[in-house]
This record gives sequence, C-alpha cells and structure tokens, in this order.
Amino acid sequence: MGTRFLEKIITFFFDVIAVNAAFAATFWIRYKSNLIPETFDPSVNFSDYLLPSITISCIWIILFFLTGLYRDWYKESRVDEFFVVSRTILFGIFLLFLIVSADEIIQFVLTGHRPILMTKTQFTSLFTYALCILSAATINRFAMHTILAWIFLKGLLKENVLIIGASDSGKKLFHEIENYPHLGYTITGFIDDDGNKRGTTCEGLPIFGTYSELQSIVEKHNISGLIISHVSASANEILRILNCSANSSVTIYMVPSLMDVISGHLKTHQVFGVPLIVLLRHHMPGWQAQIKRLFDIGVSVGILTLGSPVLLLVALLTKLTSPGPILFRQERIGQNGKPFTMVKFRSMFEDAEKRSGPKWATEDDPRITPFGKFMRKTRLDEIPQFLNVLKGEMSCVGPRPERAFFIEKLQKEIPWYIRRIKMKPGITGWAQVKHKYDATIEDVKQKVIYDLYYFENMSILLDIKIILRTILVVFTGKGAR
Repeated sequence: MGTRFLEKIITFFFDVIAVNAAFAATFWIRYKSNLIPETFDPSVNFSDYLLPSITISCIWIILFFLTGLYRDWYKESRVDEFFVVSRTILFGIFLLFLIVSADEIIQFVLTGHRPILMTKTQFTSLFTYALCILSAATINRFAMHTILAWIFLKGLLKENVLIIGASDSGKKLFHEIENYPHLGYTITGFIDDDGNKRGTTCEGLPIFGTYSELQSIVEKHNISGLIISHVSASANEILRILNCSANSSVTIYMVPSLMDVISGHLKTHQVFGVPLIVLLRHHMPGWQAQIKRLFDIGVSVGILTLGSPVLLLVALLTKLTSPGPILFRQERIGQNGKPFTMVKFRSMFEDAEKRSGPKWATEDDPRITPFGKFMRKTRLDEIPQFLNVLKGEMSCVGPRPERAFFIEKLQKEIPWYIRRIKMKPGITGWAQVKHKYDATIEDVKQKVIYDLYYFENMSILLDIKIILRTILVVFTGKGAR
C-alpha cells in the first residue's frame, strides 16, 4: 500500500467522522445545550435527524472530492490545506443557505415581493453549523497528518526515492532529507552518469548505475521518486533524465537552484519541508481534474448507450463497404508511457501497413477506404474510443495517443516531447482542432507545440472550448486529424 493511497483512505475515514461530529455538535447546541434558548427542546431525538445527517455527510464528501481535498497533501503546507478546506466549507455553507432559502427565492422570482431569506433562528443554526464543521474538518486534517507523520517516523511505511548525482550536492541533499523522516521518504540509492561509479557506494548507499539504466532500476527497486540533486549548466542533462524515465510513473524532484536552467519551460510546485520542486506536475487543479473524469464517464456512457443505433449503422456500413474486421485495434502509449489497446472503427483497407510499414495517415491517403474518408471527416471512426475513455485509458480531451514506434523517433527529434506523454491521451484535443494531418515531421512539431500549450493551460474552460470546436468540425466536415 503506497503513501498516497493510505493518505486518501485515512483522510476519507476522518472526514466521515468529522462531518457527522459537526452535525451532532450542532444538534446538541441547538436543542440540548440551552445555549440558544429559542430552540432549546429536550424532547427532540437525534434519531429523527439520522437520515439528514447521512445525506449531508455524503454531500460534503462529494464536495471535498470535487474541490481536490483528496489529493496528496501530506508533503504540503498545513496552512495551504487549511485555506482550501475553509474555501470548500464556505462554498458548502453557501449552497446550504440557498437550499434553506429556496422557497423564499422562488416566491421572489414569481411575485417580486422582497422575501425574508432567513429567520434569526435559522441564521444562528447555520452559523453554528458552519463553525462546527470548519472546526471538525480542520482538527480532522491536522490529526490525520499527525498520524501519518508518526507512521513515517516509525518507518512503518516508506516511499522509495533515488538521488541523481553521487556528488557533494547529492550527499548534502541526502542528509537534508534524513532530517525529515516524517515525510516518508527513504533514500534507496544513487544514480550517476559516471559509469566508473557503478557498483560503488555513496554515504553508505549503492550507486546503481547511469541515466540510461533508470528505467530498469526504477522497476527493480520499486522507486516512486527521482531527485535531481546537482546544478547542471545545460538543460540537455535534464532532458536526458526526463527521457530516460519517460515510461515510468515516478515523480521527478529537483533542487530549486536548477530553475535557471529551465526557466520559462516548466511549471513547478514547492514540496513542503524539503527544498525541492516537482517537475512535470499535472497543471489542472485537483477539483477540475475530478470533474473532468466525471465528465469523461458521463459522456462515454451517454454516447455508447444513446448512440448505439449510430454505432450499429456505422459498423454495418464499414463491413459492407470493404472486406476486413469492423473494429481496428492497435497498441498505443498512454499517460506516463503506459501502453493500452486503442479501438476504433476501421477506416483503412485491411493490412494497410503490411507493405509500407508504420506511417502517419495523410489527407488523401490511398490506404483509406471511401467510407473511411467520410468517417474520418465526421469523426465517426472515433466513437469506439469512448470505451477507452470509460476504462480511464483516455480522456475526451487530450493529445492523440501515439504508437511506441513514433514516440521513440519523435523523442530524439523534438525537445520536450516527453511532456506530451505525461498527459492522458484524448479523443480530441487542442492540436487536433488547430492543425492538419501529420504529413511531415514539421507538422508533428507544430502539433506538439499545441499539445504543450494545452498541458500548460489545462482547465475545464479550455476543454469546453475544444469540445465545441470539435462539434463544429463534425458538422462541417472540416478540420485536422
């Protein structure tokens, strides 16, 4: 069980306790304590409010989920987390206020009479509940982090990381991290590009090998993080490290003094407690990422069910217009280099690449069937990919998933191409609606620029913009693939 998963389980458990404790405390203050004389009523039983308590608890947990409160917080500032919790609580209380005042608001809309939105008693109760749930949620989070810190301090759970650079800076960083055992880092060893150091030790830990061996070392030793410790005079060295770890889901950390090397190219995030920053961190806020995933699921289910008649018709026409299977399956590379099988309606003749080998499709590609040209213009061939979206292998919006053959080639020719595969691939994307077919390497480079723009500016608003432009392409038959 990893530290991230454990944190989420413990946080969820504590949150359930916190929101129910807040409701119970509010009930006691209102009806049992006599602190609010006008609502004091010893005859009221809490069992009468059990269902509302459970319902409101579920709503709060969903709200916490959507606002990113179940992201990885244990390495970050408690102050930052407190402000996010406070913002979420205020938003939730505002929603509760709208629910309580719904009848008065509706009457105002219908009649125009100025309503009394909330009585003094209702306001007092809502204000009390706001204080209770804010206090409970805050205490809950601090208690949870205290427990996690104790677990890490006792060495009961570890996150294995490697330090890149068996040098004085690497040694210094090793001792700094050793001073923060409550963060859960365990330095497993070192990596150094000097092959002569392989097999030796640094600060009593093994030097496993060079950059080119990163992939195998990460897999063998169950590594979850890489820390670049030394100051490099060239961005090429950073690129080499990123490229060598491209197919791993490891988090890559770096000392802040390297910022001058990549200034303007990487958005970073400060890790609380240790002077490290995170490279290639997902830029979409946590709550937006959760909404994006829920949107992906909803759209996929809707299209695959409501669009089933269209699916059957396209499948039939595909079969009748050219020999071969209805569906085309091909291995593509997904987020963080993870391979998956992409499925779509076959738009090319069977065994189209048997003679030519792997190559990008062009606008007037002779390998494309007559009906396939229509499907490609209207994007009908993409519909089965919503199965990939439903499984979490793709998203509705993101860069197109590429084949390993082309990725290996493109990584050598296009700087920062590695950042592209850090994103979950999509059915449509900024590059697809902005550029034409990949006829040349220059076309691919231009699309990568668009993909990186999307990576730096990911948001729900940008996704909506891309989807609207895609719909326009579908109905006009114009646009890039």
